[in-house]
Amino acid sequence: MLKKLKLKTKLISFDLWETLITDRPHRKKMNLRSSERTNILYSYLNNKKPDLTHAEIKKGLIMLSQRCTQDHNRGKDIRFNKRIKKLFEILEIENSVNTIQEVGAILDDCFLKYPPQMFPKTLELLKSLSKEYKLCLTSNTGITSPETYYKYLEIIGIKKLFDKIYLSNEIEIAKPSINIFKLILEDFNLNPENIIHIGDNIFTDIFGAKKAGFSAIYVNKRKGVDNELAFNPDYTVADISELL
Repeated sequence: MLKKLKLKTKLISFDLWETLITDRPHRKKMNLRSSERTNILYSYLNNKKPDLTHAEIKKGLIMLSQRCTQDHNRGKDIRFNKRIKKLFEILEIENSVNTIQEVGAILDDCFLKYPPQMFPKTLELLKSLSKEYKLCLTSNTGITSPETYYKYLEIIGIKKLFDKIYLSNEIEIAKPSINIFKLILEDFNLNPENIIHIGDNIFTDIFGAKKAGFSAIYVNKRKGVDNELAFNPDYTVADISELL
């Protein structure tokens, strides 16, 4: 299918979560990450607010993640330290530069201890495409710092394959905002028809990319068709290995 777009395609933009990496087949690891974050934060924050319960911290992290998703759906994001500050507000705890940094380090350490996994053939695909096209990574992020994402991408061997990486909590813009796609156009000095974006989220990835004039390949792991018809991707695959 990429061959059909080859004549005009110069850059391929990839989403990260559930396109290249996933927690889904490894729920146990994701649950361990979540549990460890809660446990370590409880030990740390209980000294600052003795009546704070384990359940309140768990709920606070869930709320933080939900607010992050809500921001993304509006095309917005904030810096990692500001996101951590929001957690202190949710838990009604006073914060300082040091406490924000220390809580951020706890969240990051747990991410690296229990990392997501790459989908099969991801590395093979990216290596193959990088010989023929420019590649960029365009990702909405969660409650993990950009620095830790870069470290993780280096560990799994794909960071060097991207000419540019766009993380929403680093640039403070999130998909589906047209501004993140405009930034790609400006950085690579290309026209929209020269770019394909590949992602699993029909709204943030496909709607956002099509709105910017990009071609879009929908990685439809859920096998749904209703939203797919509404947002009209150029192609649909069940897995990125189909692009090899």
